[in-house]
This record gives sequence, structure tokens and C-alpha cells, in this order.
Amino acid sequence: MSKDHTDDDLKFALQVTGFELATEPPAPDTPLARILTYAAEHGYQSLTDKHFDLAKLGLL
Repeated sequence: MSKDHTDDDLKFALQVTGFELATEPPAPDTPLARILTYAAEHGYQSLTDKHFDLAKLGLL
């Protein structure tokens, strides 16, 4: 199976389930952007459930 075929399958599966594959970085004021920024500074292994809760609340 080629990479292009796999990418198309993933895009289709995401579309069917109501999601889409982002090609741009998340907006800076989103929880995902906060998590990615924190992880870039402290390492992904340092993330805990508390970090995700704080990011959702805008406190990270």
C-alpha cells in the first residue's frame, strides 16, 4: 500500500467520523497549542493528566 493511499484512507476515516487532519499548527490560544508549547519546553514525557486539564482551562 502506498503512502498516498494510506493518507487518503486516513483522511476519509477522519471525515466519516467528523474530524479532519490538520495541516497547519493549532491556533496559539487552543489547549493543543498550550500542550505542544509546554512539551517543547519540558519534554513530552513530563506531561500528565493535570497538564491537559490546565490546558483546557487556559491555565497552562
